[in-house]
Amino acid sequence: MEILMSKEPSYIRCIKPNDAKQAGRFDEVLIRHQVKYLGLMENLRVRRAGFAYRRKYEIFLQRYKSLCPETWPTWDGRPYDGVAVLLKHLSYKPEEFKMGRTKIFIRFPKTLFATEDALEIRKQSLATTIQANWRGFHQRKKFQKMKNSAIAIQSWWRGTLGRRKAAKRKRAVGIIRRFIKGFIYRNYPRCPENEYFLDYIRYSFLMTLKRNLPKNVLDKSWPTPPPSLQEASQLLRELCMQNMVWSYCKRISPEWKLQLEQKVVASEIFKDKKDNYPQSVPRLFLNTRLGSEDINAKVLQVLGNEALKYAVPVIKYDRKGYKARARQLLLTQNAVVLVEESKIKQRIDYANLTGISLSSLSDNLFVLHVVQQDNKQKGDVVLQSDFVIETLTKIAICANKVNNVNINQGSIKFTVGQGKEGIIDFTSGSELLIAKAKNGHLAVVAPRLNSR
Repeated sequence: MEILMSKEPSYIRCIKPNDAKQAGRFDEVLIRHQVKYLGLMENLRVRRAGFAYRRKYEIFLQRYKSLCPETWPTWDGRPYDGVAVLLKHLSYKPEEFKMGRTKIFIRFPKTLFATEDALEIRKQSLATTIQANWRGFHQRKKFQKMKNSAIAIQSWWRGTLGRRKAAKRKRAVGIIRRFIKGFIYRNYPRCPENEYFLDYIRYSFLMTLKRNLPKNVLDKSWPTPPPSLQEASQLLRELCMQNMVWSYCKRISPEWKLQLEQKVVASEIFKDKKDNYPQSVPRLFLNTRLGSEDINAKVLQVLGNEALKYAVPVIKYDRKGYKARARQLLLTQNAVVLVEESKIKQRIDYANLTGISLSSLSDNLFVLHVVQQDNKQKGDVVLQSDFVIETLTKIAICANKVNNVNINQGSIKFTVGQGKEGIIDFTSGSELLIAKAKNGHLAVVAPRLNSR
């Protein structure tokens, strides 16, 4: 196609000389008929004049007016002027055409073909425009129909809403009147005038109670009941608490139950008495602070069948020079045992433990008081533990000495041995300091936590 389009076209008209297909024979009537109906004479006259195309202005303008914005869609002036404007828009050269009195003459066929090609392209554009206009008209008509339908539906729906709103207002007015009358008669015995108001008050309280029930046994909140439901509210509160307690006890595990029992004992002993007690509340008490690998095997062998209930590292202060020595404190089912590496340094049977003393400050010192008539004991034991609240709670439970824990202020006296006494003086300061004073006492300076 590219090769064909690059060539100069020439038009060849074939004339059939005779119907018998014989050479050298010409049928004059047949040839004249073909020449007449092929337009050869007209073509010859045009060729002699030098113009390949001629048309009346009206026809030419009607066919090609869409190619010029000024002549499209209608031309109100003379056809001659319209054709002149059209040719000027199409950029025809003067040698390509001539304007006659009633016709336009185009010299070159290629000029006409270019015009026809432009017309074909314009037809596509016009078709697209017509389609767009028709679709726009169709959609506008459809939209107008939908709009009218929507207006009708909206009108009906607004009427429905208006009627519902009027009915709702009417009901509201009736309810408000009943409430006002019920409020006026609220202190009277139940009667038709106040029964609706009283029922609503009760219902409102019960629904508020439903949304604001206590979440756990520690939650003491409870909605304030109306005067007519004071007794019922108290009964419901007791039932709710019983149910929460029962549910909590049902879910609690044996390990957590033991933990709570120990925490309760610690609270009874130390709450509002010991400065560092509040810091121990959120921390769980452990079964032991030493693993089996931390305790010497010989010590475990000496203990034999005695079950080890608790173990914790402590610091023991000598009775005379108050020298600090690292020890392990073991609680068995029968005694408190102090261990130094592989040796059992002291064993205090629970029966010989007369009491436990400690200060009210934030220090971790405590004294185990023992029976003086026991020849096996050298005197009371002064110890320090980083877990003093936990340790003393364990000792108090194992030895059943909950009521024998004494929390002192100022000083603590303890037996050194052979009827002699030692004194520990406690004072508050900026930091913890434990040392032997010049007067021979053990001086302990502990920071005040202001927790009590």
